[in-house]
Amino acid sequence: MNIEKNKSLKEYTTFKIGGPAEYFANVETVENLQEALKWAKDNKQPFRILGGGSNMLISDNGLKGLVIKLNFDKLEFDNTKVIVGAGVLLAYLLNKALENDLTGLEFAAGVPGTVGGAIRGNAGTYGKAMNDVIKKIIYLDDKLAVKEMIKDEAKFAYRHSIFKENSWVILEAELELSKGNIVEARSLVKERLIYRQNTQPNLPSAGCIFKNILFEQVDLKKLEEKNIDIDQFSKFRKIPAAHLIEKAGLKGHSIGGAQVSELHGNYIVNKGGATAEEVIMLISFIKQQVRDKYGVQLQEEVQLLV
Repeated sequence: MNIEKNKSLKEYTTFKIGGPAEYFANVETVENLQEALKWAKDNKQPFRILGGGSNMLISDNGLKGLVIKLNFDKLEFDNTKVIVGAGVLLAYLLNKALENDLTGLEFAAGVPGTVGGAIRGNAGTYGKAMNDVIKKIIYLDDKLAVKEMIKDEAKFAYRHSIFKENSWVILEAELELSKGNIVEARSLVKERLIYRQNTQPNLPSAGCIFKNILFEQVDLKKLEEKNIDIDQFSKFRKIPAAHLIEKAGLKGHSIGGAQVSELHGNYIVNKGGATAEEVIMLISFIKQQVRDKYGVQLQEEVQLLV
């Protein structure tokens, strides 16, 4: 295992923003990972895991300690059972599942990032998420021992799992998919990808910046009084953060090279040369505007790594 110094992280993120890692290691095996984590512990260095580089904003000053890029690309199919490494891109997994006539991952169409990151944040769309297909997770605990847990132990919730509460590292997962209507599944995936292409920016971004707002988190009557049509969101019982941002007139608002996308209010894009500081200032401005106008406190979905 090779540890590099002052490795630029900009190209490892979908935002194309961020300073260097003090130390950096590419790992391809569990043994490599254990070695890297032992090095961090022996040298009293903090560590961070990097997957597909989406859903994160890295400080302009970079990151102290060791950044570990996971390249676990295992992918095995056995009837409806799938064993997949944490480093496999969600888009690749979806395509391979469809090639194997398996359905159940259609919700992942267009969702960026890796399987490990998707499990950690319980990524999903259209009312479905990773917890709907996960059966078992293999991970490395604090003592660098390989452990496994079943889905019910993972504390899955909206954009949350037990892995956000610990420094455990996801290695791979066992998924349970279905032998459903593959023609219908392919058609749905194509439709959703086209929709995303038409409604989401193609400039560098981290994906959605804020979590959508669950009905039970807000006073729906007060929002209706402020001309927010709640009924249109009753199917999934979530108000899209983008809806409030757009209603607040923030589409296209810029600070430096960071801009609220003109296509989708819940995306901040890097128009070129944006800094992490500019993105953070824009995030704060959006939160303040939505709070003042609608009484809703937006919560970041994007990870701020500083």
